Amino acid sequence: MSEQDRFCVLVVSCDNYSDLWVPFFKLFWRFWGDCPFRVYLLVNEKEISIPNVHVIRVGKDISWSDNLISALTYVNEHYILMVLDDLFFIDYVSNQNILRVVDWILQHEPNYVRMKPSPKPDKPYNGIVGIVSKGTIYRTSTVMSVWKKEILIDLLKPGETAWEFEIYGTVRSDKYDGFYSTWEDLFPVVNGVIKGKWQRNVVKKLQSLDVEININGRKVMSGSETSMFWFKKQRSRFLNLMPSKYRRKIKEIVLGDKYTCKISE
Repeated sequence: MSEQDRFCVLVVSCDNYSDLWVPFFKLFWRFWGDCPFRVYLLVNEKEISIPNVHVIRVGKDISWSDNLISALTYVNEHYILMVLDDLFFIDYVSNQNILRVVDWILQHEPNYVRMKPSPKPDKPYNGIVGIVSKGTIYRTSTVMSVWKKEILIDLLKPGETAWEFEIYGTVRSDKYDGFYSTWEDLFPVVNGVIKGKWQRNVVKKLQSLDVEININGRKVMSGSETSMFWFKKQRSRFLNLMPSKYRRKIKEIVLGDKYTCKISE
């Protein structure tokens, strides 16, 4: 079985974010035009035809996790690179670097590899990846993450949002070894939409890349919302300076993210 048959890209979206599909894929194919893998787009019910993209319709929007669980039944590949619809490519992707990691994944069969190292691995493993230990934060980060399909299915819980999956799924993941992160950031992307609103600086960036976006149908973050988001990013950077084994507890105490509640094995 070839790499192309064992590895795919799944862009996770929903119909409420359909205004992002055209600009997203315009930049995806511009900057990763030689992507060698099958590309899927998860939608609910809307009709959309995008060249070289296989659309998976899962029906009514129940929750982020329910949508993803349904979509995975249509995916035959063993490994899935999960890409969120509001992460816009802004520079070229190196297939050579991607394939180096994919080759390692297919040879060693880890359960998870974060390809955007934020936070970075907490233990060394080799020159390609480091270990993401049990007890660390964002162990199930959804941002540019590669999953063994059966592990992702097992950790998903119906009814959860993506945010809840990153918090509570992180604790559920502690029953598994085999979680890694690359040392290198392999995907030059920016987060375009925060809590349903465009980031103002990203709007300008996309417009500079000659990409049309619909700011009439989706609001732009206000000045106060932008400042609050900046503050939260600085807070996260400060948290990443703490010893990795204490970050989860510090995050729970200081930020109020209760890792110990709503957990289901």
